[in-house]
Amino acid sequence: MKNYSADHPGSYSCQAWSSVWAPNLVHVLACSALVLVVIMAAMTSTMVQAVDPDQLQDFCVADLSPTNPVIVNGFPCKPSANVTSKDFLFTGLSTPATVPTTGIKATATFATVFEYPALNTLGISHARLDFGPGGVIPPHTHPLASETLYVLEGTIYTGFVSYEGVLYAETLKVGDLYVFPKGTIHFQINVGTTHAASLNALTSQDPGLLFVANHLLASNIPDAVLETSLGINATALKYLQASVPPLEGF
Repeated sequence: MKNYSADHPGSYSCQAWSSVWAPNLVHVLACSALVLVVIMAAMTSTMVQAVDPDQLQDFCVADLSPTNPVIVNGFPCKPSANVTSKDFLFTGLSTPATVPTTGIKATATFATVFEYPALNTLGISHARLDFGPGGVIPPHTHPLASETLYVLEGTIYTGFVSYEGVLYAETLKVGDLYVFPKGTIHFQINVGTTHAASLNALTSQDPGLLFVANHLLASNIPDAVLETSLGINATALKYLQASVPPLEGF
């Protein structure tokens, strides 16, 4: 067999090392360690590249102008010369929204990048939830964010379904905090006899919002797919589709 190292004096291999150093346990371990280091370095490089980079400046107030031709993942920055302290102030959560977002005695008031441009690139947003007695925010998910809920007023029963299909839920009172992992289906209901409210924080400037029933039954998914998936006939499907409360404001 032709010896590559002999024809290429500048190259080295485990076989070449063996010709210089007597084959022994130390040599075998050294070669194995070298291979392991190379593999680990490749894995580390891949892992580093898979992580989202940190922001490259202290702030980037979003330019939401419809005439801005720049398309980016997020929004282009408003020129810093045009930024004032007012850009970082948001007062929209001081009062509840006037439009029911579920049609069942509950509203959501949002502070995402669309309402609060200063959040652009900062990876955070907020929402205020208000409930009348029995009010419900139905099962939904935020594909791009984890969320915390802090009870401001009243008594709220809330929870989420894990990826394994397990329900984790608690009845919360004023001052309690609950967390919903990213992408999990979760819900809220006012189980008290008076008004209830919460302040929610999310780990994205635009967390996304998908209501399970509405996006499943009010979409253009073929009826045959839904009937088979839900184990129901056409009559039952039409009944369900007609029964889902509309999402006003969405």
